[in-house]
Amino acid sequence: MSEEVPPNALDHFDELARWLAESEGLLLGVDFDGTLAPIVDDPDAASITPTTVFSMRKLAETPNVSLAVVSGRGLDDLSTRVGFDDVVYAGNHGLELSREGQTTVHPEAAQCRSTIRRLCEEIDSRLSDAGIPGYEVENKGVSATVHFRRVPAEAVSEVVSSVEEVVADVDDVRLTTGKQIRELRPAVEGDKGRVMRQLADSAPGGWRTMYIGDDTTDEDAIREIEPDGIGIRVLDGDSREVTTAATYRLDGQEAVPRFLAWVGICLDTGAFADD
Repeated sequence: MSEEVPPNALDHFDELARWLAESEGLLLGVDFDGTLAPIVDDPDAASITPTTVFSMRKLAETPNVSLAVVSGRGLDDLSTRVGFDDVVYAGNHGLELSREGQTTVHPEAAQCRSTIRRLCEEIDSRLSDAGIPGYEVENKGVSATVHFRRVPAEAVSEVVSSVEEVVADVDDVRLTTGKQIRELRPAVEGDKGRVMRQLADSAPGGWRTMYIGDDTTDEDAIREIEPDGIGIRVLDGDSREVTTAATYRLDGQEAVPRFLAWVGICLDTGAFADD
């Protein structure tokens, strides 16, 4: 893992084009919030820009390309927001998977639904009784997210400590961090890295893997596909000094549509090696 900020992918098109030219196909995994869609205060308002939708549709329809949207969002929420076929959807960090018309849920994670629901109710009750404004407890079925982006700065530590206290003695649930969130996830083997490995293992021989994401949970996927694959971390202005395993970076979510468009153009010109 590099201690330095990786180079900007937009400055290294020649290298990336050569990398694509040496492959026979591409598995492209992309995160949703902060990658396909800009981060917004209200998670329910997140949406993909029309330019990104166009590039995604083009890639999804390109021969020898498998496109996977991998997110902490619930599967139904994720597929509705992206909204088109010919894409693999991995919700709840891969605990839910929709692929080729088949939907699967991690069996051990499914057994945690009632525990997740109980914890959500307890966290909500604590924060409500404390009079903390702006938080949101999002129950996603097999996982949950506590959002505090809209919580006043002086109350954030109370939100975090309350969540930690509620989850502390629950053996089958683990707590993970993200951008102004805490996530409650089943204590099972399942993250973005695991689902990307699963997809890469089932891809045809000669294919290569790329993953683009902006948050700490995306590092699981980046680490899993490196060094044979290419990981790209989307960095915003206050995270340029993060430690990342990524080979390249993109400066802000607004750079993602341009990069996806370039990948589409590159593949249109016959980037893949002959079979």
